[in-house]
Amino acid sequence: MKKKLRIAIYSRKSKYSEKGDSIGNQIELAKEYIKKNYPENEYEIQTTIFEDEGFSGGNIERPKFKQFLEQEKEEPFDILISYRLDRISRNIADFSSLMNELNKLNTSFISIKEQFDTTTPMGRAMMYIASVFAQLEREVIAERIRDNMLELAKTGRWLGGDTPLGFDSEKVEIMQITEENTSSNTVEKKNKKAYKLKINEEEKQKVQLIFRKYLECKSLAGLEYYLLKNKIYTRKGKEFRKYSLKNILTNPVYSQNDHVILQYFKNRGQNIYAEQDGRQKFDGKYGIIAYNKTDNNKKDRPLKDWIIAVGLHKGYVTGKEWVQVQELLEKNKDKSYRASANPTNETIFSGILRCKKCGNKMIPKSNRKNKDGTTTYYYVCREKDRTRRINCNSHNVKGNELDNNFIKILKDIFVPNSAVCQELKNMAFNSNQKEDITAEMETLKKEYEKNEKEIKDLAEKVKYIDISVISIINQELIKAQNKKEELKNKIDVLEHSKSENKKMNTKLSKGSKYILNIIDNCFDIFETFDLKSKKDILNLLIESAYGEGDTIEINLLNTKIAENQKKMLCSQSFVNSCNILNLGTQKTSHNVLSSEKGSRCCNDSCDC
Repeated sequence: MKKKLRIAIYSRKSKYSEKGDSIGNQIELAKEYIKKNYPENEYEIQTTIFEDEGFSGGNIERPKFKQFLEQEKEEPFDILISYRLDRISRNIADFSSLMNELNKLNTSFISIKEQFDTTTPMGRAMMYIASVFAQLEREVIAERIRDNMLELAKTGRWLGGDTPLGFDSEKVEIMQITEENTSSNTVEKKNKKAYKLKINEEEKQKVQLIFRKYLECKSLAGLEYYLLKNKIYTRKGKEFRKYSLKNILTNPVYSQNDHVILQYFKNRGQNIYAEQDGRQKFDGKYGIIAYNKTDNNKKDRPLKDWIIAVGLHKGYVTGKEWVQVQELLEKNKDKSYRASANPTNETIFSGILRCKKCGNKMIPKSNRKNKDGTTTYYYVCREKDRTRRINCNSHNVKGNELDNNFIKILKDIFVPNSAVCQELKNMAFNSNQKEDITAEMETLKKEYEKNEKEIKDLAEKVKYIDISVISIINQELIKAQNKKEELKNKIDVLEHSKSENKKMNTKLSKGSKYILNIIDNCFDIFETFDLKSKKDILNLLIESAYGEGDTIEINLLNTKIAENQKKMLCSQSFVNSCNILNLGTQKTSHNVLSSEKGSRCCNDSCDC
């Protein structure tokens, strides 16, 4: 009797190289190995092929390999065959984890090229050793490539990517560099184009203006406002933002290679590399270029990890001016930290309230400190504040009145017998939709059973009828069969809808019960909660909040309330219950809160 074997063949071709063993060759070699070692007269082979093309072996995030793992867990294979170890993974941790998993499931692994077979202890040991050396070789190659790139960087050439504002790139020569061929684990020398930066005269004027104006304004916010006011935009025609301005101001690419810049980096333990072609003189004729400024995740590296060299381009900001800018940025960093620590930056509605005029978030800004120690603050549109009224000129909202009185509004809205609470209860316990679907399914199932009986009856009649009318019976059978399929599809759709509605109703029910619980218990002790808890509760109850001047529109999260039920938010009884905030009955289409006194800053023309 033949022995049954389930064998998986896995093949992978790297995305990094056009060379190496193709997917097809790897599979054919595996098939030949099976044919040679597991002859048909002794084994009954069931082969499953998994192919990944265009994926690296650096990790196991590959679609077909993941598919193999899923099938392996459901019904383990007897053997996994791959052409080479590194086709599975170049990472020791991933490879070791896979081998442990295969061992648990009694799946053997065979590498054709290295001739390793995990059915033997020696094969397992040799395989782990080989995988260790494979990763070591990969890491050594990667290190050599990094060293090569660093040496290349030190020459001052532009290594590619988006050029900084104020520069373009131009080809200077063809040069030989070293690159890894991950498919064959070799290092290959290739001819590559080399580039250098060249000045873009139009953009150069913008950069020089940015440096000059920053030293005049002495802040990024002031510089941002100046550029916006004078309609000076980025290369792509967008507004300059503080983070992009900071990137420009901290980039040494604009600085000349003079002795001031040399001393600046020396004081910070940094060497500036320069070729012996005149650039080593540091006479200001060339510019500075920095490499390795960010990691693979585009995060800034510390200054000590930068590689700084004299470039082939000309700098157009003096070392003295560039250093002055760095010192001012460092000084302003401390001020920025102190400002961010200001407790008035976090209030109940910060992060919730948006500007009705432009849609941007409104931020709390302090106007004055009162004699009793409290702070008067206003909600100001962030875009208005950033652009000093150029992009938005909305009126400020009185923050103290909004924060202190909105809880009173919620208490009156969410009374136990209100329409809001009633709707929440309906959402929490409603089962009408489920009953409707169940009833419709029962009707369809009865019709389906009736249809099946008709088909059986027609089939029985065929035995006894004249041959001349068989075609008529066949047509009736076809109609009945089509109707049967149609009914089955409808039932399947309802089954799916019932399942999805069950999930959704469960989610709605839990959320509604949670909100009801909050309403029943929290408002009496709301003031004892910390700021985060208060904001979490508001986020549960509010879908959106928009404000401008003396009008605040609060849209409740429960959007299923009918418009006529929302009129309770404009009830006269509530107007009488609150001296400061009231709801205008003339605006019934929104949940609107209006301040009788108004919520404008005492001097709304100011920039606060």
